[in-house]
Amino acid sequence: MSYNEDHRDLKDVLSEVRRRGTDNRLIWCKPSLDFQTTVAHREGLLLGGVRSPLFLRDAGDGLDGIPWVKRLYYPRMVVCERATGTVADWLPLMEAIAKAGESLLLVTEQIAEELLHTLIVNSIKGTLPNAVIYRGNDGSAEALGREWSSPPEQTDRVPRAAEAWVRRTGTVVFPEPSGGWRGHMQDVEVISAGGESYDHQLERLRFLVREIQTPVRRF
Repeated sequence: MSYNEDHRDLKDVLSEVRRRGTDNRLIWCKPSLDFQTTVAHREGLLLGGVRSPLFLRDAGDGLDGIPWVKRLYYPRMVVCERATGTVADWLPLMEAIAKAGESLLLVTEQIAEELLHTLIVNSIKGTLPNAVIYRGNDGSAEALGREWSSPPEQTDRVPRAAEAWVRRTGTVVFPEPSGGWRGHMQDVEVISAGGESYDHQLERLRFLVREIQTPVRRF
């Protein structure tokens, strides 16, 4: 079914959020569980955008699918300037995370091509939910603690969050209830978009994501 509309209500919501001075990277969207569109506020840590479009799908799986956005649950966050070494070097960490039912968020400026390809394949197949993102240029990544020069061998030394939402222009990480990154958290506006049907809702979510994407740049 095709819906010919100008999404005026969504434009009004975005205008109201932007009037509060909110950076586009701190505006996110998700599907509403009912027909109404609402705005909620959360606190999260802002990081850089995703490394490759192959981590992003046109529409996510499940009820919480958001077009062109990757959602990771219980991500272990590994920060390193260069993700080098062989895939075999990273396998123990990847296998431990997958076995625990968690996900991997790799925060790095450079990555070996073979490792990037392996992580993309795991992401697409769902064997290890993951994403590779840039650090960002405002120092937020430093809040995650230790920077690794080689893959960590044990996950218990790697910080974990409740969720990470990843898209082309930025990533926001939401802490677990008992954790957080005091002094680095920012207010995040989350628009829950309603719709007349599931397909209509996806169309409206695509509109929102297009609107809140800023021009391509390195963070």
